[in-house]
Amino acid sequence: MSAEVCVVTAYPPGRKELGGGGWVDRRLLAALEASGTSVDLVTVTGPEGRWTENGYSGSSAGSVPLEMRADKLGLARVAAGMLYSAEPYLARKFTVFGGWRQAVELLRARAVGKPVLTSGWPALLLADAAGVPVAAHIAHNVESVIAEEHSPGPLRLLGERVRLRRAERRLLGVPRAVFALSRTDAAELRTWGLPAQALPLPLLPKQVDATERPNTVGFIGKASWPPNASALQALLGPVHEALSAREVPVGYVLAGRGTEEFAGHQRVVSSGWVQDEAEFYTRVGLVVVPRFGASTGISVKMIEAAEHGVPAVVSRALAEAVDPEGPWITADDPLGIAEAIAKWSQVRDCADVRAWVGAQDLAVSGDTLNRALAFPASAQ
Repeated sequence: MSAEVCVVTAYPPGRKELGGGGWVDRRLLAALEASGTSVDLVTVTGPEGRWTENGYSGSSAGSVPLEMRADKLGLARVAAGMLYSAEPYLARKFTVFGGWRQAVELLRARAVGKPVLTSGWPALLLADAAGVPVAAHIAHNVESVIAEEHSPGPLRLLGERVRLRRAERRLLGVPRAVFALSRTDAAELRTWGLPAQALPLPLLPKQVDATERPNTVGFIGKASWPPNASALQALLGPVHEALSAREVPVGYVLAGRGTEEFAGHQRVVSSGWVQDEAEFYTRVGLVVVPRFGASTGISVKMIEAAEHGVPAVVSRALAEAVDPEGPWITADDPLGIAEAIAKWSQVRDCADVRAWVGAQDLAVSGDTLNRALAFPASAQ
């Protein structure tokens, strides 16, 4: 009989449209399976009760909102609650809704007799509210770093940055072991006095077409997410202008919700939501991941591109976060990105990302987690 762990994630891992957290969780579950560990999956939000979708099965108490930018009434409710609560917005946006209490009770019931592994901020928040011991936590980002950079004015007036910094430090002290996806995040958390370590990245190589890559630059991500919004501004503004000055004839393939609004830009050859990211990666020769300002976490898109055999232009901070010796093309500002694209377009010769992906062992990630869960490596 295999060892069993209660894994808590924000939402069902197959829901690709909800963001990069599911990408991480799909590989996390594959790593545990590869090391012989069975999973009782609980999600903060999702279909009520036991569910099976997109090849994954788990339990959820029902609906807890993950994204509230367009819900003015919900935002007002959260903000009003922050006037008499010390919780940060990033906690209050969950706890103020009735479904949260149901999710707390569900996790208490499912966690009995099992070590608990939480993946991402909402999962750790739920485990803490449920009062269940957390054997290990995987931090996708340092959330207070994001707040420092992107927290909107009204939340700053409510003290979001201070609140979140205080809450995050307390919560990350709860698990017995803390892992970070980013090497630099792990180092940052150690300065907080937390014994954090970087988790070996569990990757899933894809079948790659050996034909020559097209002369197109790809960007994939939800356009409304603040880091993506600033990245698109750079790509469609100063990067485009610098490429035009050099007469570099590359087109842009933009994918993700909200990118369709840029269809009229002269360099954009395709944009909008894509059902299958694999189809996107067959249409691009180079992926650009512009990330400016403070950096936290990893870029799911640079690694996803590598899994599909596509090289990526990333900042030095992102390269350091994932692997400073990895097969990345680095650039830290729009002019540097334009120069990198121009060079690639001319020679089409990059480091072999497939060799790097092949060197990442899925079972190593699972065994690392098993040790933190007090299971033997390759538990059976």
